[in-house]
Amino acid sequence: MRFFNKQSKSTSRVGVVIHPDRLAIAQLDDRNGSPVLLQCHSEPLDSPKAAGKVLSQLVKELDLENQQVSYVLSPKDYHLHLVEAPNVEPEELRAAVRWKIKDLMDIKPDDAAIDVFQVPEDAYRGREMVYAVATPVARVQSIIKMVNDSGLKLAVIDIPELVMKNIATRYIDDDKGVAFMDLRRTGSTMNVSQNGDLYLTRRINTQLEPDVMQSPAWEGLKDRLVLEIQRSLDYYESQMGRSQITRIVLAQRPDDGADIAAELDNMLAAKVVNFNLADVLDSDVELTPELQQSAYAAIGATLRGSKKQDRPDDGD
Repeated sequence: MRFFNKQSKSTSRVGVVIHPDRLAIAQLDDRNGSPVLLQCHSEPLDSPKAAGKVLSQLVKELDLENQQVSYVLSPKDYHLHLVEAPNVEPEELRAAVRWKIKDLMDIKPDDAAIDVFQVPEDAYRGREMVYAVATPVARVQSIIKMVNDSGLKLAVIDIPELVMKNIATRYIDDDKGVAFMDLRRTGSTMNVSQNGDLYLTRRINTQLEPDVMQSPAWEGLKDRLVLEIQRSLDYYESQMGRSQITRIVLAQRPDDGADIAAELDNMLAAKVVNFNLADVLDSDVELTPELQQSAYAAIGATLRGSKKQDRPDDGD
């Protein structure tokens, strides 16, 4: 199975993501080349086991039966490995990568579903590198069953790193390079892209609760977060031979996104700004900060294949 098959991108206009305590679903329509968010809902879950029932109810209530969907994996569902690309034909790449990463996986190679996406050719000074995504086949099978049982048609299984890339490609100016970050209580993700190409993606381990700035631990967490950001940017510049990143864009948080951006801006050389998707995405739904954070991945999944457009200065 190919996860993020580019051949499926034009048919996927519904996105689904399941968090430990919530399920989010989004529907997008491309009106004359301009994406419009038609529906976006975030529903609480009593437990992860309730996801299938809640999804089926939402599909029925929102009249989404038979719509093709991009399902976004939870970070706990997969592992992402950066490896040197084996010297094989393109059609043999996934099979070769499977055995290259077998010692890095905590499951048997035959029990893993594998896909890859390539890093730009100029990223590692001539070395051809790929990111390999590995997830248990059993998890993929359970997703397929849940989606089919809900009345949707599974088109793509995606990952948060790539749905973030979809948002950045469409709405964030990365012509000179930009770091785009999604800060969460379960850990955070940083993407570094330029001209729509994803050069580096990293998980940031610092966990930020919704009210983190009111916590006595905030000063220590902030220092740790700054250190992780700076190390990632240093790696991008020194190990990958890229130009300095001068802008960091933070995805919307429920209450404190702008305040966190301001504090980080004071501590980092790069300009740090808060990004409000509601400012750039046409929507029939009010994209509150709470809904944005819950449904960010689902919305990003609907933007698969969306091209860069002329944009205002994001976040400024």
